[in-house]
Amino acid sequence: MKKTLSGITWKHPRGYNPLAASAKAWHTMHAGVDVTWQQLPWMEFERAVISSLESADGRFDLIMLDHPWSGLFSSRGWLLPCNEYLSAAEIEDLRRRVVAPSLESYELDGILWALPVDAACHTAVVRADLIDPSSVPTTWEDVGAWAASHHAPPHRYALVLSLNGVLGSCLFLSMMASLGERPYETQARCSRVAARTVLQTIQELLEYVPPGSTHWGPWDIYSHLVQSDDVLYCPSIFAYVNYFGDTARPRSLRLRPCPAFRGYGPASPILGGVGLGVAHTCRYPAEAYQYAQFLTSDDVQRTLFPAHDGQPACVASWQDQQVNEQTGYFYRDLAPSMANAYIRPRYAGFQSFELEIGTALQRFFDGRQSLERTLDDVRAIG
Repeated sequence: MKKTLSGITWKHPRGYNPLAASAKAWHTMHAGVDVTWQQLPWMEFERAVISSLESADGRFDLIMLDHPWSGLFSSRGWLLPCNEYLSAAEIEDLRRRVVAPSLESYELDGILWALPVDAACHTAVVRADLIDPSSVPTTWEDVGAWAASHHAPPHRYALVLSLNGVLGSCLFLSMMASLGERPYETQARCSRVAARTVLQTIQELLEYVPPGSTHWGPWDIYSHLVQSDDVLYCPSIFAYVNYFGDTARPRSLRLRPCPAFRGYGPASPILGGVGLGVAHTCRYPAEAYQYAQFLTSDDVQRTLFPAHDGQPACVASWQDQQVNEQTGYFYRDLAPSMANAYIRPRYAGFQSFELEIGTALQRFFDGRQSLERTLDDVRAIG
C-alpha cells in the first residue's frame, strides 16, 4: 500500500515552490511514499497548524514552523523529537552544514524539534541603481540625518520601515538586542531605558517613510522597491531572496548589514527562516524524517531550492558562486548578518506576547498612542 505524507506551509513562492518540487524529486526515488504540500496565507496557515495539532486530527504530517513556535509545540507534545529518529552524528553533521544559528534555534533542552530548511534574518536593503550601497549609514544614530538629506516627498522617500503588526515587534526586538538587551527572554519585562531609545529612534525615522507604509507587510515593501523609484532604503527587514538577481528587472536591490548602535558592536538582526517538524500524529515518522533529511541535503539545498524560488539553509548553497551570481550575491551579502543573528525567546506563550507587542507598537507607529503609554504597555507584557 502506498504511503502518503501531507505537509503544510505558508503561501509564498519561497515557502511553497521548493517543497512542491522536492516532493516530485522524492517520488522518483521513493515511489512507495508520496509527499503532498498544502499552502495557506500566513495567518490562516498559523491557525490551521495549531488547530490540527491541538485536535490531533492527523491532517498534517509535516509542519513548517518558525523557531519561536518550538517551545509551545514541544511543551504540548505536538512534535516528534528529531533525536529519536536521527543519530547524534547525523544531527552534528547537519549542524556543521547549515548556516548558524539556524539549527540551534530549534533546540530546546538538548532536543532538536525541527530541521532547518530555510534560513533568514533581518538585513538592510538598498536600491543599488539609485544610491551607492556603501553610502548608507552604519549606525542608527546616523540614519535620521542621512534620511533628511535624501528625502524629497512626494517623489522621493528616503526610507521604508517594516512595522506592520508582529513585524514591528520583530524590529523592536532586533533593535533591543543590538543594545545588548534580551527582553522577554525569561518572561521578564524589558528595560524602559533601552525601549525608549529604540522607540524614539523609530519615531524620528517615521518622518521619512511613505504615507501608509507602517501597515505594509514585507512582501508589500519588496514589491514596492522593485516596482517604484520613490524609496531608497530599508534599514531592517527580513531577507527574501525572491526579489534579487533578476537580470530582466531594471530595479536593482542589494543587501547591507542593519545599522548598529554606537558603542554596542555589530547589530543583532533577528533570526527568521523556517524549519520542518514532524507532527506527533504522523503515521509514518521514519519516512517523514527520511524526507526531511532529503530536504536538508547539500545537493537539494544547492540545486533544487535556488531553482524553485527557495531560500536554502545549507552553507554549500550560500557559498556557491553560481547561486550567488544568480541572486545578486544575496547570500554572500547576508552571511555577515546571519553570523550575528538574534534568536527570539521560544518558551510556550511567547507567540502571544509577540502579537501583544506588535499591537501596542502599531498604535504608537500610527500616532494613536504616546511614547510613555507605549513604554508602559510593552513593559507590562509578560
